[in-house]
Amino acid sequence: MNIGRSAFSPFIDTATRESQMMSAAGITLEASQSARDQIKQGLRLRRFMFASAFSLVYLAVLGVFVAHGRVRLETFLQTCGIVAVCVVVLLILFKSGLNLRFRDPSLTGWQFLASVYTMLYVVYHAPDTRLAFTAFFFVALMFVMLRHSGRRVAALGAASMLGFALVVWLRYLDDHDREILRVDLLQLVVVAVTLPWFLFIASHVKRLQRGLTEVNVRLGDLQQKSRRDDLTGVYNRRALMVAMDEAKHVADATREPLSICVIDLDLFKRYNDEIDHLAGDNVLRSFAQAVQNGLRASDVFGRYGGEEFVQILRHTSLAGALAEAERLRERIGALDFPYSRNVGPLTVSIGVAQYEPGEAIIETFARADAALYKAKRRGRNRVEC
Repeated sequence: MNIGRSAFSPFIDTATRESQMMSAAGITLEASQSARDQIKQGLRLRRFMFASAFSLVYLAVLGVFVAHGRVRLETFLQTCGIVAVCVVVLLILFKSGLNLRFRDPSLTGWQFLASVYTMLYVVYHAPDTRLAFTAFFFVALMFVMLRHSGRRVAALGAASMLGFALVVWLRYLDDHDREILRVDLLQLVVVAVTLPWFLFIASHVKRLQRGLTEVNVRLGDLQQKSRRDDLTGVYNRRALMVAMDEAKHVADATREPLSICVIDLDLFKRYNDEIDHLAGDNVLRSFAQAVQNGLRASDVFGRYGGEEFVQILRHTSLAGALAEAERLRERIGALDFPYSRNVGPLTVSIGVAQYEPGEAIIETFARADAALYKAKRRGRNRVEC
């Protein structure tokens, strides 16, 4: 028995189409992921530039110490060189994407340690800058708290304290100045005692921030749900009124045409009466989904109430809206509902009106609604304007 390829061609073509669709979906997902990665990288770069500006503020403060003879010019210039090297190296990492190979792509911990040890280098050569170190240390620590957990921040804080203690010890070995040693140790103790309380308060603030974020997400979800019809998932009447008003303002500003279609399901009550209300709900959902699938990117569609829906057609004249409404009417009439055998095919009547500059948008809607009732009087399953 010889079975040719043509016998399997429908299955082969279907498999090919499915494979193409899956490939296209994969490409779309990859493109979407790439876009998200680029946005995240841009945010990391902006945060780095903000931290670099913070370094410039520290150098400006250090310049004041130089002007008052508390820091040698040589030490100041060396510090400027260290800061410049750190900024350039980190900038290369961000621009080249090499930062993505690190566990923390934002490199917040490395930026923090670079800033702290640079300031400790200055403290070693100019003990009078201890005050500036304390202030800038805690500010830098706040940057870290925005990106890392309390445990990670505590580890970085401990590393900073060890670095400070090492500077105190090395300087005492160098000059054996007991007075400077006492002041250094006093500041080290003050910072070490303050650090845990700072971490405790910061962690509490972060928990509050996380709670506020969760509340904002929930409020956003509630706001989105308040704009959607519970049954069909499309925009509800309230959202439609807002969308019509916004479309009117855009049309007035751009002088582009705007049209409105009011759509009503013909003899919808028969689904509830002859079958049941669940069948009627299924018809409404299926209808709304069918219309959604055929919308253009600029269109807005929603349920005005009952079995009446509204489609807002931006950048569309009356002639274009009539053609679009006719295509919609034919598409709905061709749908195969499971209830069609009992009550007949689903049809729609559509009223269309174009917005006239200067009129209230509710007047445009009223004209479209009047055209809908004209379509019903003339036999239903038709488009009128």
